[in-house]
Amino acid sequence: MTTSPQGPWKILLVEDDSLVASLVADGLRSFGHDVIVADRPSTAENVFLEFDPHLLVSDLNFPTGESGAKLIAYARFHRPWVAVMVLSSHRSPQLAVADAELIPGDAVYLVKSSVGSVTQLHDGVVAAIVGGETVSLEVDDDARDEILVSATHADVLRMLADGASTRALAQSRATSVRAVESMLVRLYRVLGIDLSSEINPRVAAIHLWMSGKVRVVAAAPREKASQ
Repeated sequence: MTTSPQGPWKILLVEDDSLVASLVADGLRSFGHDVIVADRPSTAENVFLEFDPHLLVSDLNFPTGESGAKLIAYARFHRPWVAVMVLSSHRSPQLAVADAELIPGDAVYLVKSSVGSVTQLHDGVVAAIVGGETVSLEVDDDARDEILVSATHADVLRMLADGASTRALAQSRATSVRAVESMLVRLYRVLGIDLSSEINPRVAAIHLWMSGKVRVVAAAPREKASQ
């Protein structure tokens, strides 16, 4: 496909939140782009080849259990030249899906809460399609509020958010329930959850997962002191 460095471009947006989808689609259309919206990856696959977009913009985790990362892999298999932009609530893809490794290294990754304007969103589109340095959309205050977790903790946190029980976590990780209980205590401490309070630590952990403040780092972070 021939891609003009100026656009307009054909964009396939995959987002299950109707309000977010409407805001993003309308914003991109204001720049003259041809945008169609799918509310889930399976729907997007049905229209992808015929629409033949310049850019695929996709969330990662969907209520249907489908993975945006798998959709991206599908798109790149059938159209290796298609540009990719991830628009996620999470600062690290491992917090959203189990198959984050399917996301190509040249994909532009934007965090929804850090996108403050349509212009910032469009900057990501241009970076994805034309190339060049992507402007950081995170402000200093966001960076100070970050909670850093390991990849292992991210996997456990994502499964907690999906409703996994302690036994299910143990089966998934091929370990004992007692080992998972110890892992959960370490996770809660890393997240800064006060285990001496009456708050349910699982609920608190899921709330932090939803907040978009958690980021995955290569080295295991230190546990925070008990409050």
